[in-house]
Amino acid sequence: MNELFRRLRYLLNRRRLEEELAGEMEFHREMAARAAGLPLGNTLQLREQAREVWGWTWLDRLSQDLRYALRLLLRSPGFTIAAVLILAIGIGANVAAFGFFNLIVLRPLPVRDPATLVRFQRQSPKSYASVLPYPEMAFFREHARTLLAVLAWTPGTLTIGPEAKPVRAHFATANLFHELGARPLVGRLLDPSLDDAAGAEPVVVFSRGFWERYFGGDSSIAGKVVYLNGKPVIVAGVADENFSDLSLNTVDAWLPITEQPYFIAGSKLLTEYAVEAPGVTVWGRLQRGATPKMAEEELSSLAAILRKEHPNDIWENESLPAQAGAYASATINQGHHGTGARDPDRLVPIAATAGALVLLILTVACTDLGSLLLARGVAREREMSIRAAVGAGQARLIRQLFTESLLLGALGSLAGLGLGYLVLRGLMAVSGTPAWLNPAPDWRVMLFAAGAGLLSTIVFGLAPAVQIVRHRHRATRMRQSLVAAQVAAGCILLVVAGLLVRALTHAMSDPGFTYERLVAINPDLANHGYMASRADAYLKTLKTRLRELPGVEAVSFTDTPPFGRRTVTVGADVTSHVFRAHLANVDPQYFETLQISIVRGVNLRVADSHSIVVSRSLARAAWPGQDPLGQTLPLGGIRYQVAGIAADARVASDQETNMIYGVALPSDMPTMVAVVRTAFAPEVLARNMLHIAKAIDPRIVPDVRTIRSFVNESLDSKKDTALTAGVLAILALLLACLGIMGLVAYTVSQRAKELAIRLALGAKPAQILAVVLRQLSLPVLAGLLLGLAGAAALSRLLDSLLFGIGRLDPAAYLGAIVFFAVSVALACVGPARRALRLDPARVLRSD
Repeated sequence: MNELFRRLRYLLNRRRLEEELAGEMEFHREMAARAAGLPLGNTLQLREQAREVWGWTWLDRLSQDLRYALRLLLRSPGFTIAAVLILAIGIGANVAAFGFFNLIVLRPLPVRDPATLVRFQRQSPKSYASVLPYPEMAFFREHARTLLAVLAWTPGTLTIGPEAKPVRAHFATANLFHELGARPLVGRLLDPSLDDAAGAEPVVVFSRGFWERYFGGDSSIAGKVVYLNGKPVIVAGVADENFSDLSLNTVDAWLPITEQPYFIAGSKLLTEYAVEAPGVTVWGRLQRGATPKMAEEELSSLAAILRKEHPNDIWENESLPAQAGAYASATINQGHHGTGARDPDRLVPIAATAGALVLLILTVACTDLGSLLLARGVAREREMSIRAAVGAGQARLIRQLFTESLLLGALGSLAGLGLGYLVLRGLMAVSGTPAWLNPAPDWRVMLFAAGAGLLSTIVFGLAPAVQIVRHRHRATRMRQSLVAAQVAAGCILLVVAGLLVRALTHAMSDPGFTYERLVAINPDLANHGYMASRADAYLKTLKTRLRELPGVEAVSFTDTPPFGRRTVTVGADVTSHVFRAHLANVDPQYFETLQISIVRGVNLRVADSHSIVVSRSLARAAWPGQDPLGQTLPLGGIRYQVAGIAADARVASDQETNMIYGVALPSDMPTMVAVVRTAFAPEVLARNMLHIAKAIDPRIVPDVRTIRSFVNESLDSKKDTALTAGVLAILALLLACLGIMGLVAYTVSQRAKELAIRLALGAKPAQILAVVLRQLSLPVLAGLLLGLAGAAALSRLLDSLLFGIGRLDPAAYLGAIVFFAVSVALACVGPARRALRLDPARVLRSD
């Protein structure tokens, strides 16, 4: 400890102690000369030894090295800019990827005390739902002792004004804003003491974005009356743009959940336990000292008590798993309909693939940096020789060169941090993410950028420094290794991008039914209180009136619209073959409307409710080597008989063709959606269809959408993934080509005398090119082989995105190889032409 304090004292009083040391040395030198006539010795060396004892000389040396490195970089602005730009591209791509991961998974939501918030979901040994029935939530809110507050919301689409502009709304418990610590921008927010009271006037809180778009930012909006779904409602205020309601969806308005039946006439949200009800997303705030596990156990015991009163509504052995932390990751899988098996692990391979791709970009960038440092070493041979001649050891020279690389890494990290922020911000702006998701880098992102720069410097800056000091930088083996790494990384990215583009092309091709001229009309009868008989009458009237419209060719009904969001995934075990399928209850006209052919057997018959039609792919999966007609399939405790086999059609998603079509029963009528095929562009008839549906029951504001819009939404994630992989592949290819150009240019400069002699002796251009490119062929070939092997290994993680094509799709691999070969050839053109233009007389004279 005394040693530490002594060194700190030296550091703080360095100038004074240096002057005292110099004076003392001079005094001893004079005294020694007078006493014995002998010199004291090298006083400069003695002072240096004293400094090593007194303080941290490594700080002095580091400071000297940094100042010298900075001067050198400023003298070579071209090299500095190129190196920093290369590092910025590699680090920036990784910063953008990590920034998104940090935003979604690591960073707490901007709400009050997020650590005490937990999200509850519903599961049992046989079922799972991400939402709870409102009555169940209300029971928990009343009886839970581990929770200080329970807050919930459910989505809904309303219309505003005479033009029926859609409004994306959340019906929320009135304590939502208070519990999350929100502040109003205009007026007030929802208040539990005012808006939860019986007979309270209906109010609405608008988001800032919607307030500015629709009301022009009118500051006097609070207290005014607007009409939602034709119902008057008072505007309470406007929420701040940074308000997070624990959802990743963009929300236009918030209303008290108790008002939901007021806007959606006949809704049984507040009283219905049924699985088909919309349900509510439930969060809770823990009491002081309570843990998520305690809350989970208490709610599970309360569910068991509630099951005694509602045995048909509360699941057997129902539990309420709690996800703690209030991170945005808890909101990713917030579904609102259906039950089934969760498959959260599907996100892990996709995330791992994305991480691997951006790391490959960093690898290519760093290998380019290594090549630049080796090339710079040639120009600094004289400097290294002089420094070695005056006594600098190899360790000292390596340290100086490594310090320069560290400085470049720091500058690249800063540039990459800014570039990554701009990229992430641009992507979020394009994708329309909520305003409260702030992409500004925090300490985690800054630490990641610094770590990426340091790692890049250590891995690809230290090796060139050692090569330069040991005078091995003129050897081409190191350069060839770097080029091989660049080629391998670029090849992997090109193959992955090719696979994703091929999968996207396949998904956008014919899905097995004609979706271009289809319209889905969802009147949402169940949420308007329609019972089976009344819903059946409404749908018959709707079908009759729709058929009267000019251009309507066919109308049918289904509880699962093509590419809709109400698909139910079921599992079955038939003759030891486990498979997954999508179930749709339809009327017999469904196949005619979608133009899906029945390849064997017969169509569905309304009179036979236990008959089903299965897709051809499902028949092969369930009964391989057997005739599926007449086979039985257990669903929900009932065995259904296969009456027909339909052609494969991806009506549930852009990937799945395993389909089960059942007969729509009278009890299914409240959940039915009309599917209409038109003779021309469906957008032309969509508004007329909306008016017809509303005219039958003015309370209903149906959702009318083209099936094409469902398809586009389904493919959005694939388009984004393919575009991202493509951009990364192009970046990697450009960086790799830069490295190849550098290797060819270096070969030409190193072998200029040899090439000049060959030209003087009459060598042909083809022979000169062969000499120049011979050293390139081995690293490129090795890199391609490594890249193809790496792509084959990495593509195993892409199974969930490659439906319809194999992991070893020949077109993707061959296309990547051809594209890369053409790019390499173009990259070699400039340096190769320089070799052919050498003047033998000038080269030999200058040598």
